[in-house]
Amino acid sequence: MKRYLIVDDDEINRLMLHDFLSEFAKCDLAENGKEGLNFFEKALTERDPYDLLCIDLMMPEMNGLALIRKIRGIEKTHNGAGDVRTKVFVITSSDSIWDRSDLVLDNLCDEYIVKPFCRGALLTDLHKNILVDHPRHP
Repeated sequence: MKRYLIVDDDEINRLMLHDFLSEFAKCDLAENGKEGLNFFEKALTERDPYDLLCIDLMMPEMNGLALIRKIRGIEKTHNGAGDVRTKVFVITSSDSIWDRSDLVLDNLCDEYIVKPFCRGALLTDLHKNILVDHPRHP
């Protein structure tokens, strides 16, 4: 079974994503970037890495961009050649061209999704990134 990590400081957003994504994977929840980083590092240490990270940008403790940069750095160190790369979906209310360009053009995330979003579109992104083991209709 696939494994996802949802990192969002808003409890309603976390639970909504969990409700939808738990149909496709085991989902862990983190309230901020610092906690998300701890989950990510623990998963690597236990050799049970996440298949997908869903990360909000605007969070206390550590924002989403800082978290993603740290994760990409850890992956380079951990993988050596960098051949394993965790899929990252940024799910945020920020439609800022600057945020989007930092993440997309720098190849830090795989999908940039603006809230509110449609479940069908998220499901399409999951399929596109080969993150579901079975088909499901929105």
